[in-house]
Amino acid sequence: MAQDVCMEHSGTEARIAQLEKNDVDISKRLRDVEITVWKAAGASGIVTAVLVVVLERLIK
Repeated sequence: MAQDVCMEHSGTEARIAQLEKNDVDISKRLRDVEITVWKAAGASGIVTAVLVVVLERLIK
């Protein structure tokens, strides 16, 4: 016979709260990774530009 158990006492509420907390933590970490990737892309663009200028001057 099936017995009705409320979410609070079944532990489901605690698991949902933990998942929501994990989502916040993961979102913050993903944002940090995104910022790092943008910085790396900018740095590699600058290095490429400097390298092109140096090579142009060497060739001329």
